[in-house]
Amino acid sequence: MAGGRSTPRRLDFSSVIPSAILQSIAIDVVFPYMLYQLFLARMTAPMALLLVALFPLGDIVWHYSQRRGLDLIGLLALYVLGWIMLGALLSDISPLLSILIHYVLPIGILGIGTLLTRAAGKPLLFYVDRYCHAHTPDHIADYTDYWRESASYRRMIFRMNTVWGVGQLIFSLCVLLLAFLIPVDLSASIILVLTCLFYIGLTMWSVQQESDQNAAWDAMNREQEPPIADS
Repeated sequence: MAGGRSTPRRLDFSSVIPSAILQSIAIDVVFPYMLYQLFLARMTAPMALLLVALFPLGDIVWHYSQRRGLDLIGLLALYVLGWIMLGALLSDISPLLSILIHYVLPIGILGIGTLLTRAAGKPLLFYVDRYCHAHTPDHIADYTDYWRESASYRRMIFRMNTVWGVGQLIFSLCVLLLAFLIPVDLSASIILVLTCLFYIGLTMWSVQQESDQNAAWDAMNREQEPPIADS
């Protein structure tokens, strides 16, 4: 490892979520959602969305100034708010077009973007994994070392990147199909629930992939440790 560091065992989401991630979720997602409900009773939806967007935008600036890295949760929050803003500006649209703007296009474009990052030096899921578990310059550098040294880790990241990309593309098409098959008055709530379940399922699968990778990495390290000599 560079500088004599050893690669740290990454955190397992099944047991604990890093406090920095919880903080970002609160600032970028929870607070804006709560304030949006309050602002909506006093102003137009576009103005309320602009105000709550200041939370993830401010967190992105703070995150970069303190850690020289991007706040991925903040970026995702702004991405979602942008599509919600587009739907709010196009108020007089059909329910089908509303589902297209709020679900099909955002999820489908995110899936395409995820797949396209395979052509880069490192796919998107590498940066997501590093963002979730590395919060100091040394740990971030360790992740780069780990990427170079562990072929099994690279295979896992590319596999996760493919599943997330293709999965989101397929799901966006399924949402479009559901919009034609189920009643309009039920489609929005049903699709929202299905979208939450879809991302929960993908996240749980990714956690299991990381747990298996951690177990394999620990087993390899134990095999390489020299035996303890009897006294």
